[in-house]
Amino acid sequence: MESTQNSSILIIAGMHRSGTSLTASILQSAGLHIGRKLLDQSHGASERHFENLDFFEFHKAVLRSQGVNEDGWTLQETIEVEDRFVEQAKELVAKNAVSAVWGWKEPRTTLFLEFWANLLPEAKFLLLYRFPWEVVDSLYRRGDAIFKSQPDLAVKIWLHYNQKILNLYNKFSERCFLVNLHVLLNHLDTVTSAINQKLQLNLAVPNSTLYNPSQIHKQSIEGHRASLITYYFPEAIEMYRELEARAWQVNDTPDLSWIEQLKNTPYKTWAFQDWLQLGNWEGEKSKLHQELGQSRSQLQQTQGELASSRSQLQQTQGELESSRSQLQQAQGELESSRSQLQQTQGELESSRSQLQQTQGELESSRSQLQQTQGELEQSQFYLKQTQTELEQSQLQLQQTKVELENSVSQLNQTQEEVEQIKLELLTTGSQLKQSQGEQKRSQSQLYQVQSELDQTQAQLQSTKLMLEQFQAQANQKENQLNKSLSKLEEQLQKAAAESQEQLQELTAKFKQEQEKLQSALYLTKQELKRSQSILFQTQAELEQSQRQLYQTQQEFSQLRLEQALTSSPDTEEQFDYRLLVWKAWSAYSGGNLTQMSQYLRKSMKCRPHSRSETILDWLNSFTQFSAEKGTQLDVEDLTSSEEWKEFIKNSTRFHIKISQTLIVN
Repeated sequence: MESTQNSSILIIAGMHRSGTSLTASILQSAGLHIGRKLLDQSHGASERHFENLDFFEFHKAVLRSQGVNEDGWTLQETIEVEDRFVEQAKELVAKNAVSAVWGWKEPRTTLFLEFWANLLPEAKFLLLYRFPWEVVDSLYRRGDAIFKSQPDLAVKIWLHYNQKILNLYNKFSERCFLVNLHVLLNHLDTVTSAINQKLQLNLAVPNSTLYNPSQIHKQSIEGHRASLITYYFPEAIEMYRELEARAWQVNDTPDLSWIEQLKNTPYKTWAFQDWLQLGNWEGEKSKLHQELGQSRSQLQQTQGELASSRSQLQQTQGELESSRSQLQQAQGELESSRSQLQQTQGELESSRSQLQQTQGELESSRSQLQQTQGELEQSQFYLKQTQTELEQSQLQLQQTKVELENSVSQLNQTQEEVEQIKLELLTTGSQLKQSQGEQKRSQSQLYQVQSELDQTQAQLQSTKLMLEQFQAQANQKENQLNKSLSKLEEQLQKAAAESQEQLQELTAKFKQEQEKLQSALYLTKQELKRSQSILFQTQAELEQSQRQLYQTQQEFSQLRLEQALTSSPDTEEQFDYRLLVWKAWSAYSGGNLTQMSQYLRKSMKCRPHSRSETILDWLNSFTQFSAEKGTQLDVEDLTSSEEWKEFIKNSTRFHIKISQTLIVN
């Protein structure tokens, strides 16, 4: 084929569970291109890695066309490849020949080795094999359904696959590199150099850190499982010896010491030992089931307590907000009262000044007593009216803070009346000037009214005494008003202090309740994860206990490994953030964009990213949640909605408000 003349092809083949995936990953690090579209977990078991999806689907299609199990569980000697598949195979090769050194790994390839060798005469083959009891053990642990009813089929298929490998090696030994999996892993650099030398490739030094010994489950040669295969399938032992004889060896001589370690007859104690272990696992399964029931009960109780705690927290927060509102209102009323007090004092001083001015004007108008007597009486009337209004203001201040505003209104009215007095005094001054003119005209009559003036002076003295008494009464009323205002201010200060103390107590209680809730929430999350982990383990063990003796033992080991590798839980803040984003997506899916905006606003308080990264995370999370539900997120429809635009527009201002609230708290 012209498309592959300038490239080297290395095909990795071997029985299932013989380490082909691990070998492919190691050689990929050495420069072998094994395909762009590799198999993922959506196509089956999670252990399948580094399988080229093109060749994976091709082999399955050919097997189905011949009525053969598509997983490759067959003992059929020859599988016919129809002409239509031959052309398809050529197209796959041309499609994947994109690198100087390329190839693929797919265990079903072993059934088609001769087909590929004839189709690609320039191709080279890396053939892997492994102890039969290790392969069988790995197949049982993976749990393929076909082996539940035919457990010995696993050994027969191992024989069939490795016979295909021997046939290819015997026919095209110069194009094949046959090696034991354990030899390859223990001498990686040396084996890579040998592959380059024999197959004329140019692979680099592979990354040895990719190999983790825990990935390969070894079975003891001296164990009873190896002896079972030796006793019932001696042909498998002979085939393994042939593989060892033809395979590449570090010292050019195969190590056959493993044969001496094999037991020819399965010992009955081993069977009873597995029986005993199965009984122990059944007992442990029952115990775990009981613990699961207890954990569920505790979980339900904890969830109820958590709901109650959240309700109490919301109530406490409501009370705290109410106390803050009352405190702010009291502070506002206190400031208003102080302002009104200062205004009242200023008006009182103005009234005193006006009163003194009135007394001076009265003293200067002795010579015109007759004309000003009426005006003086009118001034006294206004002053008495002012006194009455001040007394009313005092009573209103003592009764309530709200009535204080009415007192201020009355004082304003008093000020207007004082202004009227000033206008009348100005009028009196004008009349005084007019009276002075008349005085000049009436000097001739002065002597006549002298006696009357003496009488008038006596009356004026009496009036002056009355004014002094009125002034004393006004001073007394002013003192009483000052005392009332002082008392009111003390009461307001005392009320403010009590409100402040109550606020501090509520804040302390809120912090204590918050700490308790956080602790309870953390314990609940931990208990929930433990319960979920125990539930998962118990369900897996319930399924595994129904399998045969050998499968149950390995499934239990796998369960323990999964438990050890369980990832650590998210932080509490990340958990709350993810939950709020999910609720926002649920609201959006239900058409409630207003509720979506509310949940996104709440998630801003516990976001683990910057503002721009958080918005991008929202879109990614919405896309992921929609995909898991089987739908596709319409990003344009979401971002063009009025709720989304309004929320993004105000998010910066919202963030500033949140920061201010946190500082106040």
